[in-house]
Amino acid sequence: MDPLDSLVEQLWSPLLDTGGVRVDVDGAADPDWVDHESYWAVPDLRRAKLLVPRGDSAVTAAAIENYRGLRLRRKNLMRAVVGPLARHRVPVLRHAVTVQVRRDRPELAEQLPLAVLARALDTGALSASIGIRTGDNRKASLALVDGTGRPVGHAKVGWDRVSDGYVSTETRVLREVGGRAGPMRAPAVLAETTYHGHPVLVMEPLPGDVRGSRGRIPPPSSAELYSLMPVTRRSPPRDTGHLSALSTRLRQQQGDPVAGGIATSAGRLLGLVEARADAFPVTARWHGDLTVWNRARDASGQLWVWDWENSEEDALAGLDAMHWAFSARRSPSAQLLELDLGGCLDDSRPHLVAAGVSREQGSVVAAVYALVVVERACGLAAHHGDWAQVWISPEDLTALLTQADALLTR
Repeated sequence: MDPLDSLVEQLWSPLLDTGGVRVDVDGAADPDWVDHESYWAVPDLRRAKLLVPRGDSAVTAAAIENYRGLRLRRKNLMRAVVGPLARHRVPVLRHAVTVQVRRDRPELAEQLPLAVLARALDTGALSASIGIRTGDNRKASLALVDGTGRPVGHAKVGWDRVSDGYVSTETRVLREVGGRAGPMRAPAVLAETTYHGHPVLVMEPLPGDVRGSRGRIPPPSSAELYSLMPVTRRSPPRDTGHLSALSTRLRQQQGDPVAGGIATSAGRLLGLVEARADAFPVTARWHGDLTVWNRARDASGQLWVWDWENSEEDALAGLDAMHWAFSARRSPSAQLLELDLGGCLDDSRPHLVAAGVSREQGSVVAAVYALVVVERACGLAAHHGDWAQVWISPEDLTALLTQADALLTR
């Protein structure tokens, strides 16, 4: 599937089915159709990673240049070149993508994404940059700007069962933690609505001066880590809400024709963890995807964290630290570089100690994290019907379970 086709499936397909809306690429004017949303494909149609507003050159340039500090140098290079050229009306962007409504169906214009979002925010006309996602966790993500190109919000739009669940989860969590001042901050919820039966979340924009490049800003401290994920009680792992739900999902996956083998192989490790009767520190929630690409710091040093769509309540302390360490061994393209659960545990020790996890209990936290990786991968494989689109292979999952077992039994 081409990148644009993937985005059309995620965002505009409900309206295309009416026959009164179409997505036109580089087409000529047609008196029967009226333009309502118009974008440039960046860098071009075949390799499109982003759609940016087409129209006012200042808005186009601002949409390209906003938040350059969040991106890798090689990705910023394109924006650093294209933004100023667009501002000076140099025709560097050549492929137009336009959402059109039939002239005799004007009511459908009010059902387009930007119209829905403008009503939800009770604001004037909006423009948006739209990231094109083609991976496992794809959904439409819109960076909303006003008539000057100033950021006004960030929207996520569900489109299928899986993405609907992610958007709903993040909305719920941000209602609890978003907008709070503190060592770690999460964006506030500006609005929540629906789009053709799917949930939509609009978050406040991040500060314009945030920086998020790898290796150039400090990782989260323990005080920051536990400010929004505080330790609230102590409990055996089997009595936590997170492990209970994880166990249920894993056991359900054991009957899946694609993921069942790996899910079943996780049964021994799950049994060892559930047999523990000693009390562990338990946090109110865990972020679920705390990585270098889901955090940034503004000019004051304030830590900002987003993408809470994998968050779950009542989880063992230390899982976020394990995920951070595990993700640090992956490239920006999410390909696994190093599979070393023991090394991740060593890297996470200071955060585990800060929460009150003993050295011996740390191996259990590592084992639970291995079960998380397995369960998520099995869920993706079951959803897609094969392992081709899953970022980690069954062989690597088997190795991870072996490492976790060794940590528990050594």
